[in-house]
Amino acid sequence: MRTLLLDSTFFPVRIISWQKAMILLLTGRAEVVTEYDDKQIRSTTQSFTLPKILRLHNKHHKRRQVKFTRLNIYLRDNYTCQYCYKSFKFAELTFDHVHPVSKGGQTTWENIVTCCKKCNSQKGAKLLAETNFKLLNTPKTPNWSATMCLRIKENDPIEWFNWLPN
Repeated sequence: MRTLLLDSTFFPVRIISWQKAMILLLTGRAEVVTEYDDKQIRSTTQSFTLPKILRLHNKHHKRRQVKFTRLNIYLRDNYTCQYCYKSFKFAELTFDHVHPVSKGGQTTWENIVTCCKKCNSQKGAKLLAETNFKLLNTPKTPNWSATMCLRIKENDPIEWFNWLPN
């Protein structure tokens, strides 16, 4: 079971485990917005209904920059190879240094793009000018909040969708 965590302004922050949710609730750092009807946790002396949605009492401090990770690169580029413009699954992708490391390129948001294995192999350590490739999008640091990349699963509560921005 998982719990949707909202900040003090009711903005979704992340999805947490039921164990973390119970710690936040029992230490008084959060309040229940809604509970699961049929999910109980019992100790020797008490019984608790598992929270479906929790709201933090204190303001949540959002990360100022999006963390540089493979997943966030793929999310930024919408799981699309930036050279052949086709969409792929996570396992079918790699990332590519637009300006190769061997030629002074850095591992930064502005120099890394999502790439399929075939295109990555074809490009190798060449500059774009040395290939027939054209970038779909210019790579840049994302301006979205990484906390909004909530991975909702099939069996998660339908009520969670009411809290997500359109």
